[in-house]
Amino acid sequence: MIALPVSHNLPFSMQDPAQQAMMDRYNGVFSPLEISAEAFKAAYDTPDIGPHIEKDYKGLSYLSWPFAYRYLKEHFPTYFVAFEEKTIGEVVFGTPGAYYLRPYLTDGCRRTVALIFPIMDRKHNSIKELDGRAISDNCQRAAVKAIATFTGLGLRLYAGEDIPKEDEKGTPKLPLQQEAPKQTTRTSKAPAAAKPAPEAPGAAPAPAADEAPPFDAKASLTAICKANPFGYADEKASMALGKAALETIGLSRATEIKTWHQFGNVAAAMMTLWAKEEQMVITKTEMTKEIDLVRACDSAETMVEAMKAFVAKKP
Repeated sequence: MIALPVSHNLPFSMQDPAQQAMMDRYNGVFSPLEISAEAFKAAYDTPDIGPHIEKDYKGLSYLSWPFAYRYLKEHFPTYFVAFEEKTIGEVVFGTPGAYYLRPYLTDGCRRTVALIFPIMDRKHNSIKELDGRAISDNCQRAAVKAIATFTGLGLRLYAGEDIPKEDEKGTPKLPLQQEAPKQTTRTSKAPAAAKPAPEAPGAAPAPAADEAPPFDAKASLTAICKANPFGYADEKASMALGKAALETIGLSRATEIKTWHQFGNVAAAMMTLWAKEEQMVITKTEMTKEIDLVRACDSAETMVEAMKAFVAKKP
């Protein structure tokens, strides 16, 4: 056990509670919160969290904190998440670029050990400058991870496993959770290319015939916004929709999108935002089909036409 120094000039009752709690932790002075293997497995295998799984802009699956707390209270109603405190009321440890939180699970009397959760931005980069919003958002994310770690609820998301879904036969996924349709693989062999002529000395090598140019998401998004398929009063409003769609999936610039597959998330966000603005009456199933049609497009021009067809269906 590690014993931390205590100021002997102060009576025990006047010691900083946070300092005293830290001393207790280092000395192992707390009653451990225990969860049986059966309860953990039951929580780990919970099938009904499937409809509440979302994906970030990188395609990583996560369970939003309101649903994490909901399932925690359903399975373990007396448990809640708390945080270690550096001083009273201060939960952030570390230094700029290495800030972290220490969440744990407790029932008010017993508790688990504390995790170390780095404070990150939406792109999973460490934050160098803190503000209230960053602390609040990361506390919620840290709480979800603590719940998953100690109870098993949603833990398999961190392991990359698929959550069993009861909605596969009935309830559709949310539009932004849909995967882009996979491109059909060509099985026929292409005709053999003629053998290239020898290059002249000092000449630059010619690009490979089958080398695809890099995807230009900025140009594609600009083209769609200029075409204004949603019928805004001016181009500026259409551009604002494109920017809002990027922010919805956690991006600040279109240049961060590297593939057409990722660009499909932007198109889906644009359609969803517009439908909400217009208070369009449409079921999730119908909206999913409309988004899939747009995702299946292979150019900005065909995507614009598909978006216009979607807008035309508004009652």
